[in-house]
Amino acid sequence: MSNSNEKVGIGKLRLGFLILIVVSLLSLVNLFRGFITTNPTVSQNINNTNTQQLLSQILSNEVSQIEEALIFTSIVAVINIIGMIILRGGFNALSKAVSNDIGIGSTGTILYIISYPLGIIGNLILLNGILSSSFFEILISLPFSFIEIILLLIGSILLGIGVYRVGREYNNTLVKVGGIFIAIIILAFIGSILSYIGLGKVKPISVTQSVQIYPLGQGVIKRDGSAKVAIYSSTKATILSVKIEGTKIFTFNVNPVNLSPGNNEIVIQFNDISSLVENSIYVITLIVDVSGNSIPVNVNAIYQGSQ
Repeated sequence: MSNSNEKVGIGKLRLGFLILIVVSLLSLVNLFRGFITTNPTVSQNINNTNTQQLLSQILSNEVSQIEEALIFTSIVAVINIIGMIILRGGFNALSKAVSNDIGIGSTGTILYIISYPLGIIGNLILLNGILSSSFFEILISLPFSFIEIILLLIGSILLGIGVYRVGREYNNTLVKVGGIFIAIIILAFIGSILSYIGLGKVKPISVTQSVQIYPLGQGVIKRDGSAKVAIYSSTKATILSVKIEGTKIFTFNVNPVNLSPGNNEIVIQFNDISSLVENSIYVITLIVDVSGNSIPVNVNAIYQGSQ
């Protein structure tokens, strides 16, 4: 597993999502601008023109606005394609360095890239049909729009799955949630933001592969809810949370929270442990953060209820 490939892949994914976020914001601004923009020329001359001239002027202005919208849409599509190409590079790098399963995101970006030119062609045919009052050309534009929508839907789902798998590999909740949102195309903008933020917190898996964190012997859970375990760590780390597997018992009350290199004696305080069976062995899972990556550490512990 190549550390450099991972860094390149993560960096490209972040850059790609940043481009998509910026373009989406620009599109929203342009959309709101279109809603609030008025046409003073028409209102000022409404009393000075006859009906035919007025309709002609309105049609001319409408066509002009459609042309501006088409030009803006084309520019946005080109920038989106650039963003998708960068995302594809990120997925490809991570699929080679981390897991082949991530490569499905690359397939999603390809479908997105194909859909944009189809949308532009369809819009051009539609605009020409409106200008020439050609019902046939308007009808011809519909299949392009239909195929564009289908490709966007499938591409969004595959892209979301790819992002989710990245989050799964790096055990990053924000990236996983971002992937789910991206798969739901109407929430893709929010998903891109979450993914961008989450990817900024992940570290290459190859960095943590050399890290060793493991239990030293068996731990003990006492009747008052306290538990003592011994953990060895090869590096500095932080305990985020603790739970007892097979139960609903968990806690954040840990002392010390930070692990130092070497042997560490950890005291954990659970609240209600009345459901535990005396002299039974339970698995205590400590979620440990190492350089932004969460690592589960399992420790066997016996419940000494009456002792």
